[in-house]
Amino acid sequence: MLAAAAVLGYRFVSEDVLGPKAKVEDYLAALASGDHSAAHSLLPAVEALVPQEEAVYREAGHRITGFSILGQEIRDGRAVVQAAVVQNGETKPVEFRLRDTGIRAWIFTVWQLEPTAARTVQVDVPAGTETILINGAELALPPGTSHAEVLLLPGSYLIQGPPQRYLSYGPGQTVTVEPGMAGGPEGVRLRPAVTGELAPEVQLQAEAYLSDCLAGHEAAPAACPNAAYTAFGPERYRNLEWSLEKAPQYRIVGTPETGLAVYATGGKARAVYQEDVSGAGRWENRTDLVSISFGSELELAGDTPGLNFRP
Repeated sequence: MLAAAAVLGYRFVSEDVLGPKAKVEDYLAALASGDHSAAHSLLPAVEALVPQEEAVYREAGHRITGFSILGQEIRDGRAVVQAAVVQNGETKPVEFRLRDTGIRAWIFTVWQLEPTAARTVQVDVPAGTETILINGAELALPPGTSHAEVLLLPGSYLIQGPPQRYLSYGPGQTVTVEPGMAGGPEGVRLRPAVTGELAPEVQLQAEAYLSDCLAGHEAAPAACPNAAYTAFGPERYRNLEWSLEKAPQYRIVGTPETGLAVYATGGKARAVYQEDVSGAGRWENRTDLVSISFGSELELAGDTPGLNFRP
């Protein structure tokens, strides 16, 4: 009788106290109480990014708010635990799968939840994106990546691009994770577009570049779009002054993903100067009206557009 009692006691501790359903109960209790650290500690290690900010889970909607364990089945180192889970006000039956880790705590089996207790979502971003926002909290991305796998606990999450002055990723996309869902949530694709603040800033920098070019007294200033119709050496010209007759029109072309460029076209500048027409000191007044066009590649990193204007 003592032997039978020992067997029954071992089975009770192994299957109920330390068994699969106890592991699932701990996991669901952590989710229901909002203890995301405890919930993550019960999941297997994965290569996906794991958000650690408390705000990610505090602001999550559709969280699990209640549960009950209905039963379990154990066979050949595998276990299935049946539970009723309350999420978004609905009670749904969910099966959690676990495996025998091969590790023993004293003489008892250590069980591990399968990864399907949570879900990963793929987030596609432009290469070089450093961070994304999940429920308003920043998540750092690996350097140079164009996509990332993010592990999310059951709940709903708003995934957005990083806040930038000159780029907008739109309102973001909401993904919902359910422990019993088939597969994972649909991937998120964050695609940037330039904001309305970019064009005025680009024009401001372009006008400053052109103003510097016109402030000189050279017939053809280096790296500038203004060049007078002079054919002789600088000793044959004097008193040269530039003025802008017609401002150019500015265009931003391309996309943040394929590359951006700025073009300035249609401008006119006038050069007024004196020319020694014979080389013998006989100076005559001259005026040239020249076309103005220039451009630059446009880099958006931080709050200042990167521009290097050239004719």
